[in-house]
Amino acid sequence: MIACAVPALALASGPFDSPLKVRDVRLAADPQNPKARRQVTCFYYRSIVIKQVDYGEVGADRLALLPVLSRNATQCHEDREALEYVIPPDTWSGYFRGVKADYAFFDAPDGINGGVGFMVLRLYDRKPVLEDVAQHGVRSIDYEEGVLKIRYQRVRAGTCSILTAGEDCRDALVRDTGVSAGSLSICSQGYRAAKQAMAKSRCAAQGNRQKDCQQKELVRLDEQKWDEAPTVIVYEAEATLKDGALVTTPRSDALACHPSD
Repeated sequence: MIACAVPALALASGPFDSPLKVRDVRLAADPQNPKARRQVTCFYYRSIVIKQVDYGEVGADRLALLPVLSRNATQCHEDREALEYVIPPDTWSGYFRGVKADYAFFDAPDGINGGVGFMVLRLYDRKPVLEDVAQHGVRSIDYEEGVLKIRYQRVRAGTCSILTAGEDCRDALVRDTGVSAGSLSICSQGYRAAKQAMAKSRCAAQGNRQKDCQQKELVRLDEQKWDEAPTVIVYEAEATLKDGALVTTPRSDALACHPSD
């Protein structure tokens, strides 16, 4: 195996705290999958080490927390340590994103509805305090006097389609998110644009350049009841965690609207 350390000054990433160092340990290739990049990465902070064991599959194989040892530097290797706390896979699987104060952020292994899921874990009691879906990642994180504030473009899926269920569905989304009802007038255009993009994509996948291909695919999408897919909206949101209570507040009206995946 090959180990290397990355200088701390090169590790600042967006709204997160810079780790003191990052250590990468390359693992031997898997004979069954020799092209997979297998490695262990350890992110060192003053009070915690985040360990990510990645075998080149979708999502890390293991995400774990290790204490910082006072006398001996915490090692970084594939084996599980006696004091290692592994985040249960049924709680979260994905990749480590960063640390802010007493909180660790993790991304989902893949996207959903045009965004990527993320989870916030409170380090001192290993408790997940927030799970949501963001478009373009977390935009800003503020931590002051024990209050954590996270800003992001929230991707929120409803349980019905505004196009087919009408005002009842619209009002349910308004109650759930706090955006104005008027801002959801963009949904008709959003569904239409998504449908056209899907038809174009299908024709490209078929290698079909005939002029009527997209029109035929649009008809097929209508037959598949495309407009009945649950409505997804995107809006600016702020999640505030104070005294253990989480409140999510809209900071804009709907910025986008489209059918769910």
